[in-house]
Amino acid sequence: MDKSLKLFGLVAALMLLGTACHKSSGSSATSEVKGTINVNGETANKTGTKTVTGGTFTLELDNDGAKFYFNPTVLKGSAGQTVTLTLKNAGSVHHNFTLEDQQINQDLEKPGDTATVTVTMPQSGVIEFHCEYHQGLGMVGELQSSA
Repeated sequence: MDKSLKLFGLVAALMLLGTACHKSSGSSATSEVKGTINVNGETANKTGTKTVTGGTFTLELDNDGAKFYFNPTVLKGSAGQTVTLTLKNAGSVHHNFTLEDQQINQDLEKPGDTATVTVTMPQSGVIEFHCEYHQGLGMVGELQSSA
């Protein structure tokens, strides 16, 4: 009986450890990379698409091992809509949000850092954004007009 109790305690401890080590993005969008998509001729690590309807939205800049990505990868909104993005460095390295078409270049140096930028959805089509440090590793996303 004593061995059974010890085994049960060991199994319970391992389950708690597994839960504690599981990475959670803390947002409603998943942070799992699900393949790639093409953004203006560049390969982007795909985590999903989110429609932004309100005035503010949190965009995570993340990395998991060798995969670098924005979560979500695609932000959809109404043509000309202004959105305030709260950028959150959810990764383990220095990240950046660059939206060249709107002269935005914002660094997030440490894990946990946040910054706020205001972007405007395109009148039609898409506008690319990227991390200037990890663009070649697939850290690319897009603002997409839903018009």
